Amino acid sequence: MAGTDGVCTATEQEREPEASCSGEPSMRRKVKAKKSRSSRAGLLFPVSRIERQLRKGQFAERFGASAPVYLAAVLQWVTHKTMDMAGKISKKSNQQCISPSHLQMSLKNSSVLKHLLGSGPKHSGRPDPKSQHVASPSKMKKTKRMKRSHRRQQAAPARAAVTAE
Repeated sequence: MAGTDGVCTATEQEREPEASCSGEPSMRRKVKAKKSRSSRAGLLFPVSRIERQLRKGQFAERFGASAPVYLAAVLQWVTHKTMDMAGKISKKSNQQCISPSHLQMSLKNSSVLKHLLGSGPKHSGRPDPKSQHVASPSKMKKTKRMKRSHRRQQAAPARAAVTAE
């Protein structure tokens, strides 16, 4: 049996994957795949890219390791909320694609996003999107009546001011 010293008698199923027949751990190590910071935080937005932009922008001399992670989470949440509301608005208007007006309306309608983003996006020449309602004939008659009564109400204070002088 002197010739069988180097031969391993254990079957492949009995052997542990890390151990060799001599009992020593094998030289091969399992290489762990590198996980990105985004995947570790459970985010879709890129943490490394946001950190690079923070450093390039020189917003502060120093910032913590969790700052870009937190900023990525906030940006992802705002984007999700905006797109979700814009999708609902586009469904209401029976359109399949989300248009810029749907995004503007979602920002305008959400009190949380309005508070977070301040006054909202600045417009470059285009008016605010307005919903287009078709007036029914019964409403048309009401509006004419309302206009007449409104004219009478405006004229009454003017007459009273003339007589008071």
